[in-house]
Amino acid sequence: MKKLLLASSALFSLGVVSAQAADDPISLSLKGTAVENAGYASNYRMNGSGVPSPARIDTVAEQDDATISALGKITLDNDISVALQGDVYGTASRLTRSTGGGCGTNKPSIVSSRCASNLALKRAFMTIASPVGTLILGDREDASYLIHNSAPDVSPLARSSGGYFYYWVVAPANHRNMTVDNDSRYDDRSNKISYVTPAFAGLSAAFSYVPKLSSSVGSGSATPATASDYGLFVPGGQVTGADYGGDAYVGGLYYSESLYGVGVKADSSMLQANTANLRIWQQGVQLMYAGFTLGGSSLVRDVPGNATLNNLYTDTAAITLAGAGSSAATVAQAAVFAGNGYTVGLRYALGPYSVSTLFFHDNSKSLAALNGSGRADSTDFYDVGAAYDMGTAFDGGPRVTLRAGVGYVSYKGSVANTAAPWANNNDGVAAVTGVKLDF
Repeated sequence: MKKLLLASSALFSLGVVSAQAADDPISLSLKGTAVENAGYASNYRMNGSGVPSPARIDTVAEQDDATISALGKITLDNDISVALQGDVYGTASRLTRSTGGGCGTNKPSIVSSRCASNLALKRAFMTIASPVGTLILGDREDASYLIHNSAPDVSPLARSSGGYFYYWVVAPANHRNMTVDNDSRYDDRSNKISYVTPAFAGLSAAFSYVPKLSSSVGSGSATPATASDYGLFVPGGQVTGADYGGDAYVGGLYYSESLYGVGVKADSSMLQANTANLRIWQQGVQLMYAGFTLGGSSLVRDVPGNATLNNLYTDTAAITLAGAGSSAATVAQAAVFAGNGYTVGLRYALGPYSVSTLFFHDNSKSLAALNGSGRADSTDFYDVGAAYDMGTAFDGGPRVTLRAGVGYVSYKGSVANTAAPWANNNDGVAAVTGVKLDF
């Protein structure tokens, strides 16, 4: 729930409640996060846009990432507040936010390519706050993301800590992986309408509606013509848009309370999309006691056996697109990453020091055209991290954290490809250290 920065009211947005501005002017504030990491990575079977040479690459690299948020807020006389937030993301080195650690749909070698700066306004949304709940208009993330709990991890390789392990050990060219443990990338990074209820006895509910967008406005890609185009079928796993049939609905519950001295945070949510009749079940939990935090999450991406992509593909067309044995349903399942993933982790904190260990697994439906057999591709990530909180400049002010982590990543296709091992498989280790600034 900490991701829900601002509160809002559905009644106010519908015009049911009238109000006048309070005497206080609009308050303006700036907040953000900056990450600078450097480390060593060894990719045993290197992924690249071309044939890598040599097959094993050892390198020292640097990663940076930053998010800056501008917030404006006004409180009305009836205690309803209206706020606007704009987020700017940027990196000076490479597009670390893309799946597989590459730039867009191309996933080049970690040492042979650098991407241009991608500073951009990525998100702007409004919230309306009152005691009756939270209305969020225009945010890219849905309700399941806002309430989600995942495994704790203090390593700079952890996605939950602003790190990207797939920047260091990269996904193979034919790998169908998402490397996430929440569904925020499955329903398009488009504007959404979300509502979160007030908490009662530690329990609250969250809902989102994801409107249908045309492919020229949303993230849906053009229909591929051949099997060789299939790798660009659904960039980043985003599958809304007119070409794909659709909008989505999200609902979930969030619980946060202390029971017998043990802190408990838990969530459960479901997303239902028109696209391929995709249904995503997501759960997360964290238990906190005496400096220990034990947590985990599960994500199931379910696509029925009779699914199609808005009836774009018949069984015959699917065979032409993706090879013998394919069907309209298998094309739909692969396109929306049918499969499952989970994380589990443990963190211990003592004063400013903390250590953690984490395991992440994901497997996604694939096709013969992608990896040779049509079975699942899998990702396994093992991570050990340590962090030192240097403190804040003043109470509530900027926080500086020194971090270090060691991780092992294994990407496996369903069959070995000895002639081109980088096409379906890669594994490697990374040792990374860095500094994180929160202000």
